[in-house]
Amino acid sequence: MAGTLLVVLTWALSPELRALMGLTDFNRWFLDSRAVLAAGDAVRAGLDPLQPNPLDVFKRPHVYSDWWLGLGRLGLTRADNFLVGGIWVLGFLAAVFLTVRPRSRGETLWLVLLAGSPPVVLGVVRANNDLVVFTVLAAGLLALRTTRVGGTVVAVGAVALATGLKFYPIAAGLVFLLGQPARRRWLTVAAALLVSGAVLWSMRDQVQRGTFFVEPEIYTMGARIWLGGLGVPLALTPVVAAGLLGLGAVWAVRLGWTRGLADAGTPAADRAMMTMGAALLVFCFLATVNYGYRWIFALWLAPWLWERRHVSAAAKIMVWLLPMVLWQDAALSAVTEWYFAPMPQASYDRSLVIWHRVTQPMTWAVMILLAGWLLELTWSCLRDAGATLRSGRNG
Repeated sequence: MAGTLLVVLTWALSPELRALMGLTDFNRWFLDSRAVLAAGDAVRAGLDPLQPNPLDVFKRPHVYSDWWLGLGRLGLTRADNFLVGGIWVLGFLAAVFLTVRPRSRGETLWLVLLAGSPPVVLGVVRANNDLVVFTVLAAGLLALRTTRVGGTVVAVGAVALATGLKFYPIAAGLVFLLGQPARRRWLTVAAALLVSGAVLWSMRDQVQRGTFFVEPEIYTMGARIWLGGLGVPLALTPVVAAGLLGLGAVWAVRLGWTRGLADAGTPAADRAMMTMGAALLVFCFLATVNYGYRWIFALWLAPWLWERRHVSAAAKIMVWLLPMVLWQDAALSAVTEWYFAPMPQASYDRSLVIWHRVTQPMTWAVMILLAGWLLELTWSCLRDAGATLRSGRNG
């Protein structure tokens, strides 16, 4: 795994490769951590951080929870950006190293494709705070590797903390369907949702700012990208997306394609990572259009999928699909740069729409399979809960 992380850093440090792959960094490191620190600076200067911020390079308003403003109260400023962004990146790389451990040379090479993919490198170059969320949730996953109640408490706390940082990690609570005794499973899920829900409720006036509009571009992900290109009205997109994804997941479950996540025959740590990564990706895909670095959570899918590829056709398909999805926009950028540069903006925009129409079905296939595995897991746990209740009554 150390070799995989070395590839990520080498990639990130090469401005020529970043430019070829369309990773826009404006010749500045850690732009996103800088925006967070600039918001704290704005508060200290008596400015409203929710308005366009003159202290930020691009005058970006603060779009995250107020918890991030605590960095300013700790005395951290834009002058500390390289330190703060560097810590976020190193924490993320350490979290990947501790949670995702390849067991063979083939799996290592495959992980190089995933961990060294442009969306992951984009998150590293920009020091996006999704890296912090990944690190916090990784601590929860590591805590779940112990069967002690204390480990579960730490994991619940990690999900709640991540939810307070960026709202969407509340979906990670599905991980508690795994690794718990049958009688305690749903109690743990309820506790996780209650604690995380309380965190969200306490900042309910801040959640809306985190759902800002993102224009579909390269290195973005979300159901609206494909549906919007097909002419589905924006207001109907969430309903249509949920309906299509739900039908696809039910179909996958009924055909038996997405069995196995509830099977204790595979390592519990791998199943926990798969569940958490799948839940976060599906939730984000349905919620809005996100920047591509949200794909960092796909790294947690890798160990379980690789282990299951010989016994599950769906897992084998995913082993091929994931690198294609993570690298597809890099292919567009490289071809455009090599053969069509400079391309007029109008021509590029038309090409991008066509590209999305052609490539987005692969992303939808990934999300349908992930939703199918989550649905099968939930249904299996519900069956177990029903059996436990019936045995208790009979006893």
